[in-house]
Amino acid sequence: MAFDESIPLPSLQVRVHVPGQVLMRQVGDEMVMLHLDRENYYGLDAVGARLMQIAEEGATLGQIAERLLEEFDAAPEQVQGDVRRIAAELIAAGLLEQDATQ
Repeated sequence: MAFDESIPLPSLQVRVHVPGQVLMRQVGDEMVMLHLDRENYYGLDAVGARLMQIAEEGATLGQIAERLLEEFDAAPEQVQGDVRRIAAELIAAGLLEQDATQ
């Protein structure tokens, strides 16, 4: 899936959480999600799944990127950019929400 360039990228300081209307289930290395209000299913690979697990704990995008850097072999700039892009898509789909204080 190509990234939608019209979606603004959130900053790494944005704190995110998984909203209550999203159900998640780990299936192997992947994450399957159901948005109850929109009745849509979504799937994420291992990196996206890990992002959602960390977001479920409540974290900033920067903290998520730091944790992913510890767990995956990639350049910091790449991980930070990927986290911002994935988060933007997940926020647009209603699978992540920015905390109200942002």
